Amino acid sequence: MSQFQYYISKGGKTVGPCTLDDLRSYLAYGSVQVHDLALRDGETDWRPLLQLDELRLHEGADFVQDITRRQRVARYREYEKVPLPKRSGWVLREMLIGFFFFPPKLWRASASVLQGRVYRPEANADGFLKHWPRWVEFFVQFMLIVNAAVWILLLWVITMNAMPLVREMVDLAKTGAADLKN
Repeated sequence: MSQFQYYISKGGKTVGPCTLDDLRSYLAYGSVQVHDLALRDGETDWRPLLQLDELRLHEGADFVQDITRRQRVARYREYEKVPLPKRSGWVLREMLIGFFFFPPKLWRASASVLQGRVYRPEANADGFLKHWPRWVEFFVQFMLIVNAAVWILLLWVITMNAMPLVREMVDLAKTGAADLKN
C-alpha cells in the first residue's frame, strides 16, 4: 500500500503535502483540530479529519483522541543546551547521592526521569541527542521502593537502640530534678 499525501485546509489557508504521521503529529500538538478539512492526494472532496479512516485505531473505534494527550517532546542537538535536570550526568549523581545519603535528592532526580526524557551526550544518526530508554523508569521506581525500605529499617534500628538511652536520660533528669528539690 502506498503512502498517501494529504493537504490540510485551516482558516482559509492550505498546507501540504504531508504524510499520515504528520497529520497525527499536528493533531497531537494541537496545530490542527478534528474538524479542519483534509484532502487526500488523488481525491477531489475535502472532508474533516474526523472522517479519515486512517486516523481510526481499528474498525468500530472512536476517533484517535488519545494522541491529543501526548506532550510535546523537546529534541536537542547540543548537550550544553539541555536543562540541568534532564542531563544524564546530573540525574545519575543526584540519584546516587540521594540513594545513599539524602533521599530528597533521589526523589528530585526520579521526578526528572519519570516526568520526561533524560538526555545523554551522544547524538543519534539524525544529529539529535540520545535519551535514556523507558525501562529506566521501572528501575528508578524499584530504587525508590528499596530506598524507602532501607531508610525505614534504618530508622527502626536507630529508634530501638536509642530508646534505652533515652529512657535512661529521662530517668536521670527525673532523679536530678528530685535531688534539686531536696
